[in-house]
Amino acid sequence: MKKTFFIFAVLIFASVSSFAGEKIKCVKETYTYPDYNGGVYTNEFYFIENFVIHPLNFAGRKYILFYKDEDTGHYSWFGQYYPTYLGDGRFSDAAYGGDPPEKLSEKTEEILYDKNDFYRILANEFYRWYLKKEAFSSDFDCLEDFIGGAMKVFSKGDLRILRNTIYAKYGYTFKSKDLNEIFSKTEWYTPKEYFSENGINRLDDCFLEIIKL
Repeated sequence: MKKTFFIFAVLIFASVSSFAGEKIKCVKETYTYPDYNGGVYTNEFYFIENFVIHPLNFAGRKYILFYKDEDTGHYSWFGQYYPTYLGDGRFSDAAYGGDPPEKLSEKTEEILYDKNDFYRILANEFYRWYLKKEAFSSDFDCLEDFIGGAMKVFSKGDLRILRNTIYAKYGYTFKSKDLNEIFSKTEWYTPKEYFSENGINRLDDCFLEIIKL
């Protein structure tokens, strides 16, 4: 009886684990600041590999994804519409009307972050800024920004997500379980019954070639 119960428990654990998603190590930094109304507010930053995720509730944005600039060690935002993150809870001067607020407290901890959630954020940012070209006036500017800065920080696993983000844009139906989970929870992905690479536009085709190289 005990042996049967043990096997049953192992099967349940394995089943739950398979749905839980793979976790990756992450350093979470939390900072507390005074606000203008006499209260306080917090800023959180999640450091994952060469990226920082900054949760944000502003103008419909749920987060900002920063990538590390190897030359300065600071973190830039895709599209360059947001101040550079300098670390230690500080942004570049463009973030403040005057002096930056004084920190009331800070906390650093190592946590586990859902890998597919991280990849979903990465896919959304790549889709928004590069595939929809929201920050660029021309295809050339878009490609130049990607090749000149952002591309250097991506790992092989990251590039797999970017490549498939392009296919997801055109409604490709994924056979891979992790890709299905990543893209099915985005707001823009709609799988189509028929998919043809002939429908991929010139800019996105250039991105595919760059990523493959």
